[in-house]
Amino acid sequence: MKKYIYLFLVFAMVLMGACKQKSVPAFKADNFSTGKAGEMILAIDTSYWTPAARTRIYQVLQQPQPAINQVEPMFDIIQCSNKDFLASFTRHRNIVQFDYNPNYSQNFLDLKRDPYTKPQIQAVIRGNNQDSLLAIFLEHQDEIVEAMYENDIARLQNAHRKLNNPNVEKKIKEKFGLTMTIPDGYFVGREEEDFLWLCFRTPKNDRFIMIYKSPAYELTTENIVYERNRITKAYIQGAVQGAYPIVADLEGFPLMREYKLHYHNGIELRGLWASVRDKMGGPFYSYTMLSPDQSSCITVDGFVYAPQEKKRDYLREVESIVKSIN
Repeated sequence: MKKYIYLFLVFAMVLMGACKQKSVPAFKADNFSTGKAGEMILAIDTSYWTPAARTRIYQVLQQPQPAINQVEPMFDIIQCSNKDFLASFTRHRNIVQFDYNPNYSQNFLDLKRDPYTKPQIQAVIRGNNQDSLLAIFLEHQDEIVEAMYENDIARLQNAHRKLNNPNVEKKIKEKFGLTMTIPDGYFVGREEEDFLWLCFRTPKNDRFIMIYKSPAYELTTENIVYERNRITKAYIQGAVQGAYPIVADLEGFPLMREYKLHYHNGIELRGLWASVRDKMGGPFYSYTMLSPDQSSCITVDGFVYAPQEKKRDYLREVESIVKSIN
């Protein structure tokens, strides 16, 4: 036995010596972008800008997140000068950069996808005078904000693919013919013939995904809301006896637009839900489309209950799940 122990110690010393002589290869990380949820870099030399111009830029980039029941900005901003736009800033997921140089021959927007890492959007506004730079930014503000917003959704979807729930995904595929990415932690709260309710619960908040199929109808806001209310009344029991969620009847809501999701053409709704016979409520995001054979409508709906908490990031989480439809 002593002989074996001696040999083991000699072998270990040889290995240790080898490690000292040979460096360990550096760990190569995946080339993914950085940044917290809802965050962006604003690279701008403030010495070139009036306070009024800077305020206007912030009003665009920090406009309220649409259709939530409290005011939260669409983006949290980290501001730096162009000379400090180096290293970790260039790896950030969302970048808006104002590049002023009096020697430039023209003023234009350069909207780049994945210039340094991915997923990444860099909006560079280049120009030879401040007034033109601001005008270009305001002219393209919707395009810039939409690109940054969808990039935030892409970041979430990348994270979900790494920690997904294949059992629930298989059930969705078999039941509705939809391929979706469902993050781990969501479980089936209720299942009916043409209905599936997925839940993610914590002591402080809840996130939900509903998927349901109905006989085909015209895709109007009124019809989609009517069908949602019918489904939730039938299948989702509130915390109080007889309570159930419905779409809140508020002027100007829900917000509706036609939206192409991958190869699907459908209707996107953003709005607020409230509870009949209870005081619960929160934001929701839904997408409704016709089935390939046009015989039915399929809705995928994400909604959030997070009393006394900020809701923007939770809403984007369920929105990213809905938008994973393929």
